[in-house]
Amino acid sequence: MPFAPELDDVYHYGIAGPVKAAGLLCERVDQAVFSGLIIERIRERIDSARVVIADLSLANPNVYLEVGYAWGRARPTILVVRDVKELRFDVQGTRCLAYQNIRHLEELLTKELAALPANG
Repeated sequence: MPFAPELDDVYHYGIAGPVKAAGLLCERVDQAVFSGLIIERIRERIDSARVVIADLSLANPNVYLEVGYAWGRARPTILVVRDVKELRFDVQGTRCLAYQNIRHLEELLTKELAALPANG
């Protein structure tokens, strides 16, 4: 997701809460402690992820790049967005969870994560 202050609560309450409740690790690279290149860390984490959740709000090109990488590595990916009007052409036909508010996102992700295969 974009590292934008207006999305901090979306991450902490709408995404991290349901992910942790599902027994999974939730990590955002700007909050992780590591050494080396950021892009390498992102690739490593996507490669080892059980699922990638990408918030396409604000149409950040870096997020789109990371989604493309996750798709190329065949990682299960859940796309979320505040408003479908924000989606760019290359993902408009892809299933995307549009959320109305943080609580709605929490509910959508909780259901989505519960539906993941156990060994996914």
